[in-house]
Amino acid sequence: MLDGLRGIAVLLVLWYHVWEISWLPAPLQSIQFIPETGFAGVDLFFFISGFVITYPFIKARANNDAPPAWGHFAYRRAMKIVPSYVLCIVVLIAIGYAHFSSFGEAARQVGTHLLFIHTWWPDTYGGINGVLWTLAVEVEFYAVFPLVWWLFSRNAWVTAGAMIFAALAFRSYAQGCCLHTSAPLLINNLPGYLDTFAFGMISAHLYVTWHERSRTLPRQVLATVAAIAGFAFFILLLQNLWAMRAIPDWSTIWQIHNRTLVGAAFVLMGLGSLLGLTAWKRVIANPVLLFFAIISYNLYLYHQAVARLLLAWHIPPYRGTDQHADAQWELTYTIVAFVVTIAQAALVTYTFERPLLRIPPERWIGMLSRKSKSGALSRM
Repeated sequence: MLDGLRGIAVLLVLWYHVWEISWLPAPLQSIQFIPETGFAGVDLFFFISGFVITYPFIKARANNDAPPAWGHFAYRRAMKIVPSYVLCIVVLIAIGYAHFSSFGEAARQVGTHLLFIHTWWPDTYGGINGVLWTLAVEVEFYAVFPLVWWLFSRNAWVTAGAMIFAALAFRSYAQGCCLHTSAPLLINNLPGYLDTFAFGMISAHLYVTWHERSRTLPRQVLATVAAIAGFAFFILLLQNLWAMRAIPDWSTIWQIHNRTLVGAAFVLMGLGSLLGLTAWKRVIANPVLLFFAIISYNLYLYHQAVARLLLAWHIPPYRGTDQHADAQWELTYTIVAFVVTIAQAALVTYTFERPLLRIPPERWIGMLSRKSKSGALSRM
């Protein structure tokens, strides 16, 4: 079920970044707010991450089973994130998309990105690929998750409440200290998203608690209604965000005050869908959204870079200096950008990411052991 939401999240972000270049109006004016506020799909990614990484621990505890080993947790997270991330950085540098003025700058950019701390400074925040800031937030949350889980396992509600309060306080500080300067960078670091992760974690807790009791038809109907209400609430929030677009620093101001409400909408969307009617689950977890969920990581990593390269390479071609004077170009470019980015993401996912994920940790240990023995023999 959450894979369907993951598909929605990546499509929101993809549409947003392509629209930033094409300016193609939405098919209906009534939904124009969707491409212009699609960056909110990132929040949905973080909510899903909070749920997914917490769920195995909560489930094991509820069943009185041994919790997942932290080594296994680290291995799975690393294999999911790091190889495709490093490949993306290497590819973008190799083709000249990311370029540097000096060796020192290159070392700083690559080093901070490989350490997942590039969001801490304005010059490295988007230095290689503008979308990679979210990976820093993700990995930093993984790093502190053992401590967060230790607290959460003792009192889920107090821990989630503390995380929500900390995020609200941090974003309020960012507004007070530097709204027109560094606030956008500050609120897009981990402390500014603690509430979003907390909502995912508490949703996992509630799902484990409620899923056995939600098998009756009335409760499934109620859950489905809650899911639909969550989607409606999310749409209303995006419309409210879009209505502020003429205000300076509109997206920053809105996120400071409304990111917690967005997380609450995700709780209704996610938990309601997981506990809802089978027919509703089929709507959310349909084959199209599941496909986008599978390729979502590589689609996210490359889509903005590919879209910008298509424009730089005049694919499709346009005349003059203002491509937006040609409405046909806007449509053609949008179609080409979607097709190329989706095809590229599918290629990397199925030929690189998924084969790596199928390799068990024992095989890596065996390979390293054989390499170590081979090296020792060669030195004899």
